[in-house]
Amino acid sequence: MHPQIIRLNEIHSTNDYLEEILSTRQLPEGSIVVARHQTHGRGQENNHWESEAGCNLTFSIVLYPEFIKAEQQFMLTQLTSISICELLDSLDLPEKAMIKWPNDIYLGSRKVAGMLIKNNISNNSISQTICGIGLNVNQMVFSENAPIAVSLAMITRKEHNLDDLLTMWHINFGRAYDIIKNGNFESLNQHYLNRLYQLDQVASYSIQNEKLRATITGIAKYGMLKLTAEDGRTFTCGMKEVVFER
Repeated sequence: MHPQIIRLNEIHSTNDYLEEILSTRQLPEGSIVVARHQTHGRGQENNHWESEAGCNLTFSIVLYPEFIKAEQQFMLTQLTSISICELLDSLDLPEKAMIKWPNDIYLGSRKVAGMLIKNNISNNSISQTICGIGLNVNQMVFSENAPIAVSLAMITRKEHNLDDLLTMWHINFGRAYDIIKNGNFESLNQHYLNRLYQLDQVASYSIQNEKLRATITGIAKYGMLKLTAEDGRTFTCGMKEVVFER
């Protein structure tokens, strides 16, 4: 069965809408729900995703990655993050897209995209994944609540076709997903590290509630972030244990 693309004018959340559909029937893998206006989009830890109607890409995709074990689920974060960066590469932007751990996409020091991934686990494998993505495209003004947000139009000074961008991403993501579906996991971690924001750079963080100058040194098991403080201490952090300071 071929993936479906469900287009909506306005919806609270494409992730919630897709999850509601999947509670009653299964869609083909790779199917997408895309909304012209998402009124209650969310990022990590229920952060609100600001998006002006008709200006940006807000969509969710469903996968059935049963070949991925529960402890490997960070691979889906890596794959999706890399796929957005590679889409941005194709636009010949002045700055290389980078991944602020775990899955925010940055151009320079400003955020252009983010995602929220929900995995269902059965028998130690991932039975279903819903991945919601927000990409700032044509919005020119953001509120005070999104001070580091940037859009493609703000950088390029031109409008971009949302449908074309979605199609390009969908094709490229499908190809990359098929590669890991066939068991080729080896290069995924290195590709992610090559995009990792502030890798090997001294910067300010709040690590386990302590303000420190530290260096990101890599990714540990389960996708945790590895850092070394200036005093030599090493840390392996989960989502709520490290905050990037401006």
